[in-house]
Amino acid sequence: MSKNNRLVHFGIGAFHRGHQAYYLKLLNEQLQEADRWYYTDVNLRDDTRHIPDALKKQQGIYHFKRIAPDGAAQYIQIDSIDRVEDASADPSVIERIFNDSAVKALTITVTEAGYYLTDSDDLNLDNHEVSHDVAVIRQGSGQPKTLFGYLALALLTRKKMHDGAITVATCDNLRDNGKRLEKAFFQFVNAAEFNTLSNWISDNVTFPCSMVDRITPVPPQSLAAEVKQYTGIDDACPIMGEDFEQWVIEDKLATAFPPLEKVGVTFTNKVHAFEEAKIRILNGGHFLLSYVGALRGYQTYDENVRDAELNEWLKQYHQNEVIPTIYDRPFDLEAYREIIISRFSNAYIADSIERIAMDSISKFPQFILPTVKLNLERNHIPTAAMRLIAHWYCFLALNISGRFTFNYKDPYLAAAQRWMEHADPIDAFLKDPNIWQGLNQRYPLFAESLATQIMQTLDEYQERYP
Repeated sequence: MSKNNRLVHFGIGAFHRGHQAYYLKLLNEQLQEADRWYYTDVNLRDDTRHIPDALKKQQGIYHFKRIAPDGAAQYIQIDSIDRVEDASADPSVIERIFNDSAVKALTITVTEAGYYLTDSDDLNLDNHEVSHDVAVIRQGSGQPKTLFGYLALALLTRKKMHDGAITVATCDNLRDNGKRLEKAFFQFVNAAEFNTLSNWISDNVTFPCSMVDRITPVPPQSLAAEVKQYTGIDDACPIMGEDFEQWVIEDKLATAFPPLEKVGVTFTNKVHAFEEAKIRILNGGHFLLSYVGALRGYQTYDENVRDAELNEWLKQYHQNEVIPTIYDRPFDLEAYREIIISRFSNAYIADSIERIAMDSISKFPQFILPTVKLNLERNHIPTAAMRLIAHWYCFLALNISGRFTFNYKDPYLAAAQRWMEHADPIDAFLKDPNIWQGLNQRYPLFAESLATQIMQTLDEYQERYP
């Protein structure tokens, strides 16, 4: 491990390795060795230990297959991660990692569900994993289960240092992600009754918002053999992704940070405008169309885009309901939409619908609800959104009933199961406050129209999924 300035990352997934670590690799190519930055990557979950195990054996080095829409590929060796640890096996490693003045920032990718937020953007302190971590931190021993527990261990360590100031940058697809993490984390610390830590954080820690973008699908099993063929190197944990990348970071840093503007990263005080466009146009469209594709038997997202009917549905959703309700525009939104469709159609990426469809219950209020709300506020009925939302409901209903087989994963699936156990499942869905945040009560005609659309869509799948 080098003695250079360092970043730490929580959540060792393909996206981090194809995005933050990739950008750092590009930056290091422009810097002298003494000025380079390196990552310490930390695994937090015992069910993902195979990733740190494989990376450790390779000293953090792996290959990234970067693929253009025409299939042209680069096999890039990423060497910006030079320390890999598994906190899910040994939480004491957090203190050893963060008790180092060379560590300047922490980046995070734990997916939307990993923030345990309620519909009011508060931390769900009633969640059993969150309450478990509150007890762990309060008593000073035990194994955390959530981001908040591990982050508390990290910042308690930094608090003891003379130069412990640090930037904590979430890179997940949440609007105002830094502000929301900061609010939730302060609620966690207060629940653990660590008032002195709260005061120290206020003076020494920043939580910048960020927007990140790159499609990094689950790689096929054949990728390792392909990397071996093209590079001559055995790699047990290669990744793949598209040739588009974007990173926008709020210019709100607690201490030194790598000069990533040299490799195309945008530092700005208007992250919200970038993330609003990205989350609603890209993530929202990605999300909704995946359930239609799944019900039609498609395996990869590019199949959705090649389906002329679904392509038109997505176009109507974007042009009639999303773009007209994005008021702060950092770039040409129609041109951006066309770029996204080109990216979605990349058959060489073959992004699995299974990957995109997971965690829908926590994603819906982030990706879709704002578009519905803004359209209703301008007295426009979002018919394209309704059609796609109806397919999402049908996907869940048919999967839960066993009529439609799909490897669907969602930590909040119990909520959908409760809808289906209700005497009127559609009504239970439409009245769920965590999904709709009261919107259907404010616009009852919309709720009635959506209920009708859901029943019609269920009828359409009766023959296919009896």
